[in-house]
Amino acid sequence: MALILPAHNEEVVIAATVRSALAGGMEAQDIFVVSDGSLDTTVLIALSHLPWYNVFAQEQGGKAMAIASGIRHFDIVRRYRWVHVADADGVFGPTYFQEIRDRLDESYVAATGHIQSLKGGWISKYRTYEYTYGLEIMRRIQSFFGVIPVIPGATCIFRTDIIERLDFTQSSLTEDMDLTLQIHRGNLGRIAYIPQAKAFTQDPKDFGDYWKQVARWYRGTWQVMTRHKVGLRPRKIDAYLGFMLLENLTMMAEFVVLPIIAWWGQNYGPLALLFINDMIIFFAFTVWSAGVNRRADVVSAFPLFYILRFVNLFLYFRSWFEIVVQRKFRSARPGWTTAGRRYRIMSGAGI
Repeated sequence: MALILPAHNEEVVIAATVRSALAGGMEAQDIFVVSDGSLDTTVLIALSHLPWYNVFAQEQGGKAMAIASGIRHFDIVRRYRWVHVADADGVFGPTYFQEIRDRLDESYVAATGHIQSLKGGWISKYRTYEYTYGLEIMRRIQSFFGVIPVIPGATCIFRTDIIERLDFTQSSLTEDMDLTLQIHRGNLGRIAYIPQAKAFTQDPKDFGDYWKQVARWYRGTWQVMTRHKVGLRPRKIDAYLGFMLLENLTMMAEFVVLPIIAWWGQNYGPLALLFINDMIIFFAFTVWSAGVNRRADVVSAFPLFYILRFVNLFLYFRSWFEIVVQRKFRSARPGWTTAGRRYRIMSGAGI
């Protein structure tokens, strides 16, 4: 297995990512860094940890093109059976790569591990809840039915014989979802979920960064869904993404439409009962996620979680309006949204 780390101005975090890969079971000769137009010391730091011929610098072309360039430049398809792509701002658990190797087999064409948040402020506490619910419950359901909608950039594995059937040149704000839907649309094979392989990712450090990241994710989601005509084909993945839309419509009814109706009719009793039930269920899942991750601090930020739930709902439907109705963001210019917002990963943080 090869590990490719596409990077753009990652001098703050790249060393911790490479060191964690080495500690997690990778050999230095199998780790490759592609610097995509970096103007800082990313290349020099990578060279201090890896052989010089495992580091490649190119003009900025965007993350997807950096991945494609790395696969081509390092001759990955001929040399390796599997290629793992990961973001340069995360760290791998101490047994991550061994867990991957133990559970991958030829019946899969791609795979993804389990993502957890590095410790941080209230946003990382909310993400701990989101990742735990989304992966411990929803990802297992998606895996069972074969409808994993996105192989996230933090833990993204491909069997190299399908690489030539994937188009890395598509302009997308969420290249990982685009590549995943290409696997579904091309009927290339099964995607494995390996929950024992734990990777830790860096969350936005403040509310402004969170807003920008979620807006990009949702714009990219609708961008990819329209490109692949999701909902217009009788496939399992279309049905599942339709279910996700229905889930968000239900939340909109609960948090937007019903309050308006209650205000209009001056009858707040049913609305109050609905909100209390929602809060009890939401709090129970929060306590559960804190227990699963052994992070009692997650519960302390619970009252603030409702703010981010409202933000997510607003950005989801705003992005739908922008992409589907206004037909904006139909393409994505090569670039990186992470520049300037990295913060240093302390050794062992969050693990």
